[in-house]
Amino acid sequence: MIHWLENNLLTCYFKAYLGINCPGCGMQRSLIALLKGEVLESLHLHAALIPSLITLTLLVFQLILKYPNGAKWVMWSFIITVSITFIQFIIRNIILFGYL
Repeated sequence: MIHWLENNLLTCYFKAYLGINCPGCGMQRSLIALLKGEVLESLHLHAALIPSLITLTLLVFQLILKYPNGAKWVMWSFIITVSITFIQFIIRNIILFGYL
């Protein structure tokens, strides 16, 4: 499965047409690295993948089991994930590419 994923990566149209990384750039490669057990490489490629997976897991459990404070956990997990994604987007595009 990992070999198939490596050979069938989707093209980022945001990067292809605009020339800058989208907020999700690197997530496919990050997932492949995580599936291989390379956690640090996964975090390097896309720092928000693991928090995204945690958020999705919390959401599924909340929808099924309906914990009393589960919605707050999902909300805060989502806020943290979006914040990490936004910070990574800024760092990759503005600081590293010199758009500032």
